[in-house]
Amino acid sequence: MKKILLSVAGLFLIGLCANAQPWGFGPKVGASFSTVNGVEGAKMRAGVVAGVFADRMINDWLSVEADLLYAMNGFRVHGDNGVKSKINLDYIYMPVVAKFYLTDGLNFQLGARFGYLVTSKEDVDGGDKYTIRDAINRYDVDLLAGLAYDFDFGMIIEGRYNIGATKMLRVASANPMTNGALEFSVGWRF
Repeated sequence: MKKILLSVAGLFLIGLCANAQPWGFGPKVGASFSTVNGVEGAKMRAGVVAGVFADRMINDWLSVEADLLYAMNGFRVHGDNGVKSKINLDYIYMPVVAKFYLTDGLNFQLGARFGYLVTSKEDVDGGDKYTIRDAINRYDVDLLAGLAYDFDFGMIIEGRYNIGATKMLRVASANPMTNGALEFSVGWRF
């Protein structure tokens, strides 16, 4: 199996090097405002999103981008008994996006992001902290849409909305909970 995977990876790299289309890559950092869909009264959690990206122009109006990002997701909720909780769900995400250029730098983005849960904790109002990893699905798939501007000198400003396509809880629930996040980031393309 390892030989097959290495062979496929080698052929893929050879194909990438043989094509003369320009590649771009660089860092990206920003803010994430996340919540959960399916929980009444859930409030937003602000966090950080940071990582790297690589993109490639297909033609004059289309490019493809893949990112590797750390994102702080989660939400806050007030229980029926008056207790406040903050759910911290931090993920490593790999978004894959098609960028459709409307003008020189302005582009509309559509794609999906695939995530793996890194941290899952509940902070209760009284100071108690609990690990809730066994209750949360370790994998997350989101659909995304965004708008960005790529400047000629390398800077990129973008905003994306991510809506969950997979259930957040591992156990059956009356109302399926999914992630949702609005992200704003700034990047630099080399």
